Amino acid sequence: MRLDPDVAAQRAAVRAALADLAPGAAVLVACSGGADSLALAAATAFVAPRAGLRAGAVVVDHGLQPGSAAVAERAAAQCRGLGLDPVEVVRVDVAPDGGPEAGARTARYAALAEAAERHGAAAVLLGHTLDDQAETVLLGLARGSGARSLAGMPARRGVLRRPFLGVRRAATAHACAVLGLEPWHDPTNGPADDPGALPLRSRVRHEALPALEAVLGPGVAEALARTADQLREDADALAAAAADLLAAALAAGKGPPSGVGREPGEGASAAVLARAPDAVRRRALRDLLVRWGAPAGSLARVHVLAVDALVTDWRGQGPVSLPGGIRVARRYGRLTLAPDGEEEQRVDVDDMGQDLERVLLTREQIDARLAEMAAQIDADYVGRDLLLVGVLKGAVMVMADLSRHLHSPVEMDWMAVSSYGAGTSSSGVVRILKDLDTDLTGRHVLIVEDIIDSGLTLSWLLSNLRTRGAASVEIAALLRKPEAAKVEVNVRYVGFDIPSEFVVGYGLDYAEKYRNLPFVGTLAQHVYAD
Repeated sequence: MRLDPDVAAQRAAVRAALADLAPGAAVLVACSGGADSLALAAATAFVAPRAGLRAGAVVVDHGLQPGSAAVAERAAAQCRGLGLDPVEVVRVDVAPDGGPEAGARTARYAALAEAAERHGAAAVLLGHTLDDQAETVLLGLARGSGARSLAGMPARRGVLRRPFLGVRRAATAHACAVLGLEPWHDPTNGPADDPGALPLRSRVRHEALPALEAVLGPGVAEALARTADQLREDADALAAAAADLLAAALAAGKGPPSGVGREPGEGASAAVLARAPDAVRRRALRDLLVRWGAPAGSLARVHVLAVDALVTDWRGQGPVSLPGGIRVARRYGRLTLAPDGEEEQRVDVDDMGQDLERVLLTREQIDARLAEMAAQIDADYVGRDLLLVGVLKGAVMVMADLSRHLHSPVEMDWMAVSSYGAGTSSSGVVRILKDLDTDLTGRHVLIVEDIIDSGLTLSWLLSNLRTRGAASVEIAALLRKPEAAKVEVNVRYVGFDIPSEFVVGYGLDYAEKYRNLPFVGTLAQHVYAD
């Protein structure tokens, strides 16, 4: 009698999936009693003994439907009838977290892992088919998932193997009929009189995929499965690169940078992460967040992008709050977990606390950020004759500390301009109080500013210096107030974006006071109120 083509193809798929196992190894089939897993059990029962392998089965009873125990026992009996041994039924408790489908999946995989360990199984075979893979990819596309999710279910992951990812669901039902097996039809898989009562995956199976094939023609499921295969190769390569990047970032985050303190706990170097391509860096960040306690299923792209901004768009932002109750901050050039209940630093009375409301930036934060800016400036001006132009008086501290972090030879000169007087907002009327002593012809000029408020003064200064024959004129500013801007100024290096408040300290003054504070703080309103 001629062997049925579907039965032959399924046996060949199982044979290929088990080809690397040593003779005498044990294999378990996860069997629900449905057509897919029952056909898999039949193929395994035929292939395993001929390959010198021992084959058994595990039936997981989730207890979610009436009569589930009887269904499980019937599936176990059919597995025993096929010659599988041992065959056991495992009852699990499904946690409500994440919904019944997710809870059942978690409980099922845990039970299969325990069964594999209990029986010393080298592999546990799952009956997912090409149709299951297509549904997974389509759901991922609809949810806006990344490449890892769109790559679908892997053929192998740990002890789990899926021999039937190239087999159609109709072929498993046909194989059961040919072999005289009676599969169980799960009512939640549909079809149903009320399609809206079915789980989402079942609705995709009976409504979405048929609709796509009606419009696009046959072969949609196969195309989606091919997409998964191709994306899996890319995803695996990116995952390996991300793992290497994360290891390097964590290793570089262990040692304290020169001259800067170090907070306790694990940290990842922002500089190492910043050098990587976006796709690799963001995968590494996602892995880091999961490592630090963010639930993988709750971690969305918006969360990863917010943390990514701490690396690539650092402007002194506060900690990023994430699922799982964790908060990630940037401290001293590395990403770290922010302590619970971390609050703003209050002003000490010895630092003129009656005149100030709060510390906006500590001396440690300022020094760490200046070190990062200096590293970027060194890299950008390699081989160039750099002239730092400080703007008196506010930029004195910024100029001094920034230049100390630079490793390249630089020259300095100073200008003094005014647009504030004794007020608390920029007037925009600029006066030169002291001009430069240096000829700018052919020089690369970097204006060093303490703060950019309206941008009027700096815009005027930039235009003025560019008329003096400089090869280039760029700006580095410790602070910027985006909300206060009246003109757009292209600033190449920005330390921190801050609220539109009157700030003093670290060279910044009000009526020539407070410049000597080692931090930047907000001025109490009673100081300047009429």
